Amino acid sequence: MNMLVKYVVTDPCYILNNDTWDECCKFLDDSPKAFNDAVSKALTDLTGFPAFACDTGFGDWSNKIYGSYILHKEFCADSGMVCVCRLTSEIEKHFEEDYPDIYSHGASVFESSDDINVDFDISDPSWTVVKIHDNKTGNFIETMSSDDFYAENDDYSCDDEDEEY
Repeated sequence: MNMLVKYVVTDPCYILNNDTWDECCKFLDDSPKAFNDAVSKALTDLTGFPAFACDTGFGDWSNKIYGSYILHKEFCADSGMVCVCRLTSEIEKHFEEDYPDIYSHGASVFESSDDINVDFDISDPSWTVVKIHDNKTGNFIETMSSDDFYAENDDYSCDDEDEEY
């Protein structure tokens, strides 16, 4: 019997409480890796399962995941980070209480086995691609690249010159 478990892809600031987040932020000036490791450890401690976090290198953004067993596709990052971790009942309860509409665009959810690898492709300094491989099923989930995002969002512009206020 193949049991699938739920995972969430979102900004870890939506998951961690303020005190834990503040503890992680103490590593912010050390290096991006030290901060990423601190957030990953905090998520692992919270969920009891391996968790993965990475800075986006450029701040806020939104993205979508693609692959099989996707329950919610869109997510966003407000603190300039993205994470992948088990969607535990504790996190679900936290979302219900503090972020009741998070599944509309703030958090992606997918199902997979309990044996996944997560890779953050940061080769493009203006974009982070999240790649998830299920070692048991062979399923592969990936976020949009910057090219995919901008092709899908033709009207998206970072230029404020055309904006009328």
